[in-house]
Amino acid sequence: MASSIIHLAITNELTKKYEFKDIARLKFGACLPDAGKGNSSHLKKSIWGGNKKVYDFEYFRLKFGDLMWSDDLYLGYYLHLIQDICFRHFVYDKYGWNPTIPGNVERLHNDYAIINHYVAVKYGLANDLVIPGGFDKEAICEICEYDTRRLMMNMESFFNDVKDEEIFFFTREMADEYISEAVEYCMKELRALDGEGTPIESYENAWDNNTYSLLETTQNTRDLGGYRIDGTEEYTKNGRIVRSDAVVYPSEKDIGFFRETCITTIIDLRCKEEVGRKPHGLCDVDGVDYHNLSIYEGSGIPESVEAVPESYFKIAHDPNMTNVFRTIAKAKGGVLFGCSAGKDRSGVTAALLLWICGVRKSDIVYDYMRTKDYCKERFELIRQHFPDIDMNIVIPNENNMYSFMDMIEKEYGSVSRYFTAIGIDGEMQIKIRRKLM
Repeated sequence: MASSIIHLAITNELTKKYEFKDIARLKFGACLPDAGKGNSSHLKKSIWGGNKKVYDFEYFRLKFGDLMWSDDLYLGYYLHLIQDICFRHFVYDKYGWNPTIPGNVERLHNDYAIINHYVAVKYGLANDLVIPGGFDKEAICEICEYDTRRLMMNMESFFNDVKDEEIFFFTREMADEYISEAVEYCMKELRALDGEGTPIESYENAWDNNTYSLLETTQNTRDLGGYRIDGTEEYTKNGRIVRSDAVVYPSEKDIGFFRETCITTIIDLRCKEEVGRKPHGLCDVDGVDYHNLSIYEGSGIPESVEAVPESYFKIAHDPNMTNVFRTIAKAKGGVLFGCSAGKDRSGVTAALLLWICGVRKSDIVYDYMRTKDYCKERFELIRQHFPDIDMNIVIPNENNMYSFMDMIEKEYGSVSRYFTAIGIDGEMQIKIRRKLM
């Protein structure tokens, strides 16, 4: 994120627009997250099935809301997080910054070193940061341990003029532009905290995480935790229900994953022929309750793109779907369900589970579409070995899931009535929700 000197410049500009109680504590709070040891100081958490990350603004407001009103150290800390999400929008979305390219992060930090002195001079900054007395007893120290000595040493170095090397990415002009935008971003949030609007939502400002299959021998094993229940601040829970492609040759590490996460129920959605060709690798593992609840629709490829939603509708009405949901509801520990690629039969099952828990449609479609990224290698092999197949049928697209959900609503009026129609009554629906929520 931005350097501490830039956070200090933003804070200095804010003092010209907003009345704070204690500027010294405000400045210290605005730089403090950069002194945190480990990754917890910025309150990042994984959501959307682990596919995205957020700064947990709601947690900070809930835990330190009263202190934010009375103590500018806490308000400064919070505004640092606001500035960081603004910075993400600025460099990633506006300027297309790509930190995954080797060396880019180091080059960005070198840009900071070059322009820090410029920022200090232009915005009239002084190296007057002071560690408050008795800081180690502050409530903010519950978040993590802080190396305030390192913060002070770094801040001192930021005021030194350095050799004017060539800027790689983050120019002086970009620094000025970002500081201006961040000030307005923070002012909007301050007005919202004062009751003139709605404070920022973590969920709506999530960014993509580096995603990977939870198992090292599969491509598409993903958690259904971390999706927000629409209209609430509640999320589906991690480690409760996991979707997957076929776990055929689990490694010792994979088996360890199941032990550690207490996933003890395995639901194999593949038909008997598929299982006969490639038996499930967890069917004979001690402590695992394995169920082969075959769903035949989805084991082949639909005739056309237009036929995919209809195929999903048939999957949802396979007689074994009732057994799938009952098994999930009654499972003592965590559950993993999966089919061959973890795309269609697993996609429909995951969609219905998230939907009955109150996750909004756009997020359900997001979860469905993640298979497009996770299974890139699989899709490319299909393309190479079966050139006559229309890959538009095979690769997920948003319309497939939206159309399927529209068909469910047209037929039943609501997803709850669909569950009732297939034999999952209200009591069993509550058990499913409790399982995931």
